[in-house]
Amino acid sequence: MKLLLAILPTVILTLYSQFITKWRIGVLADQVGSATALTRIIRYLSDPLVLSAYAMTFIASFAWFAVLERYELSLAYPIFIGVMFASVTVGGMVFFGEPVTAMRLFAVLLIFMGIIAGTR
Repeated sequence: MKLLLAILPTVILTLYSQFITKWRIGVLADQVGSATALTRIIRYLSDPLVLSAYAMTFIASFAWFAVLERYELSLAYPIFIGVMFASVTVGGMVFFGEPVTAMRLFAVLLIFMGIIAGTR
């Protein structure tokens, strides 16, 4: 449980980054239409919310440093990835209407079981 609490700031900041990036890139892609790749990238990187996502990713790396100071990488990283996979899957379904399939739900359930087992 302590490991999950230690990972939580990194997870929250990384989730913010992923969800904001997905949302804004979708909106901005519609605005720039068939512009060149360079124009698209410039537009994406000039969006304040996309920039905030990059900033949160940078800050998340400092939160991750704190985790690595206290826990073995071989324990912390798989738990982090499992929590992220499950959270992004559920968030994608809730916020972006991504498909909910039995296999995805089963995969998320297995991941949660692995997280519980891995933190004991």
